[in-house]
Amino acid sequence: MGTTRALSLQTFVYRTLTIRLVLMAIVIGLLVAGIAYVVVRHNLRTLVVEETRTEIELLVVRTAGVIRESEKDKRLAFRQALDERTSVPLARKSGSYVYVRFYTPDNQDIEELRDFRYDLIEAVMRFVSSTPRPVPETGELTEIVMLGKKMHVHVVMPLLDQFQHKIAYTQVIFAPSDAARIGIRNKLRRSVLLAVVIVLATSGLLYPVILHLASKLTFFSRNLLDANLETLSLLASAIAKRDSDTDVHNFRVTLYAVCLAESLHLANDEIQSLIKGAFLHDVGKIGIRDSILLKAAGLNEEEFALMKDHVRHGMDIIKDSAWLSDGALVVEGHHEKFDGSGYPRGLAGEDIPLLARIFAVSDVFDALTSKRPYKEPLSFERAMAILRQGRGGHFDPEIVDAFEIIAPELYRSYAKRDDQGLRDELKAVIARYFSKGQILLY
Repeated sequence: MGTTRALSLQTFVYRTLTIRLVLMAIVIGLLVAGIAYVVVRHNLRTLVVEETRTEIELLVVRTAGVIRESEKDKRLAFRQALDERTSVPLARKSGSYVYVRFYTPDNQDIEELRDFRYDLIEAVMRFVSSTPRPVPETGELTEIVMLGKKMHVHVVMPLLDQFQHKIAYTQVIFAPSDAARIGIRNKLRRSVLLAVVIVLATSGLLYPVILHLASKLTFFSRNLLDANLETLSLLASAIAKRDSDTDVHNFRVTLYAVCLAESLHLANDEIQSLIKGAFLHDVGKIGIRDSILLKAAGLNEEEFALMKDHVRHGMDIIKDSAWLSDGALVVEGHHEKFDGSGYPRGLAGEDIPLLARIFAVSDVFDALTSKRPYKEPLSFERAMAILRQGRGGHFDPEIVDAFEIIAPELYRSYAKRDDQGLRDELKAVIARYFSKGQILLY
């Protein structure tokens, strides 16, 4: 048998729970961090925009005041107001005005200023020259633009006279200072880190609660599995007693079939189905009357037809059990033959389920090498010769070939045995294939 280490249900649940909680924490953390990043970035941009708007409003108000106070023309009034505002230290902490333009509602320039000391002034001028001169219909325009991979604030606001008439527009491009950019990045990092820490802390607090509930689920699932397996064993035992046989045929044929399935690299869930089907393959014999089932002599044609009904009886017995239903592939198909001469459906070749083809070889091998009331056991060589003769007729040739490789070891290990060790080995096999997480689905 394979030496794959059995994974207990409890270990499986704890491991799966831990992995999924960690993955969930990471996914939620990244999601929350992403949302936090977007929100903080939006809030910080809004803050910069509001600060710029405030500065422009002060500039516009001061320009209008200069015009009223000194009756200067718009150009001189704007330059005086601009000089006054840019000389205020507070206005320089968050950044600087790298481009300012003052123009009339009919798009006539009044004044244009640019900061040639700014290292991205060329990118700023390309943006200005490629963008139509804005005349906002709704009063003002505020937007964030990325120039030279750095964030800039583009604002256009109207200049109103004392009667609230638009007499000009001010267009400004504001560059946040390096200190402001560093502040934005640091705040983003703190927000993202805080979001991840909160999610991980919440997961850590929930873990013991979920683990406790999972422990109970494991306990109940284990009990349910044990009850299902016990029912399976009792059914198999009842079938054997009904057929004047012992349980060991079911034990041996199940071990043979599992070893053969392992050599063919079947999946865990397929081997689970094979084990169920092996135990229940003749469950329908419960519905066959004793005069036929226990007849020592050969059956006549009519009696054999009635005997074949055990397949239909078996399907009727397991069809309403969700846990046993996947054993139907073996129950229904183990008397089919590769050449199509079997029953009940006369399937041929690969139309016969793979599990049924595997079990057919295992079942016949055990029948040939076992002692029965009506016959002595055949030798290993004679049994294998009969299996070879059935290649392509009774049996799938590829499965016979695979079985021939492992058959000598199986024969030495299990043939003619009827002891507690055989039962213990079968229990170990069942534990290996029914202790994994799939049983939680039943």
